[in-house]
Amino acid sequence: MGSLGRTFALSLILIIMVSFSACIQKEPTPQNLANEIEDVDKYMYSLEYHLKSPYGNSSMYYRGGFNYDKAEAFWEGKIIHSNGDVVYINETIIEDFMYFSYATERNNKIINSYIANMTIQEYFEKLKDRLPPNIKTVEDLRYEIFKRADLRSNPLYYIREALNNVTNFETTKGDGIYLVAFNFTKIYEMPIPENISAAEMGYYESIKHVTITKSFMRLWVKDNLPIKGEIEGIEIFKLLAENITSTREFNAKFEITPDYKRPEWLKKVLQ
Repeated sequence: MGSLGRTFALSLILIIMVSFSACIQKEPTPQNLANEIEDVDKYMYSLEYHLKSPYGNSSMYYRGGFNYDKAEAFWEGKIIHSNGDVVYINETIIEDFMYFSYATERNNKIINSYIANMTIQEYFEKLKDRLPPNIKTVEDLRYEIFKRADLRSNPLYYIREALNNVTNFETTKGDGIYLVAFNFTKIYEMPIPENISAAEMGYYESIKHVTITKSFMRLWVKDNLPIKGEIEGIEIFKLLAENITSTREFNAKFEITPDYKRPEWLKKVLQ
């Protein structure tokens, strides 16, 4: 074999080795899983979520997807309240374009609806007086939309945040899949903006609250990423100024796939 042939063969072997090593299933650890999630460039999910609170119960069904390379995402949801009302939601962001569609159904009739589209800059201007203090620019808002750790709107990044607060992390190896189980606690304290007037400070102090989430999660992990999950837990809400505490229970199950495909309603919006 000539030197050119040997070089080609060696290059081919290296390519195969790199490809093979990239697909090797590692034993999951919180850090490994968090790192793999950070490297995801696109994914889709479906989620079923049930909530029980002193103010009523609801069942929620969500489907969504992210294509981070193209700065694109969509969400669609159906929320069934204990009073029988049903809310339908369609939302998308594609680079700077945003679209929203909401409708409420009661007794099989649409009683109100809302459709709008705008740029993310226009959306920021509408919300900027009500946004959390950490969102100061359009780019802050964009990051929040794409990578907010919310179970219903971005389960992968919710998992990533949970892995940073994990206890009792256990793994069981199956046939090409790992089952991961762990507890986690998340504490959120509402921040107060800086450089505000005394009147504004009084307002923010009156609504300042802390939310404590305590949960147990199971994940099915394949090719180093979650493909399925279940979670159950409680959220404790404390309104500090009034010394009021309320608790609600939730459970959810979801599935995740490493692809992205626009839904039919989004294709029609873009026509």
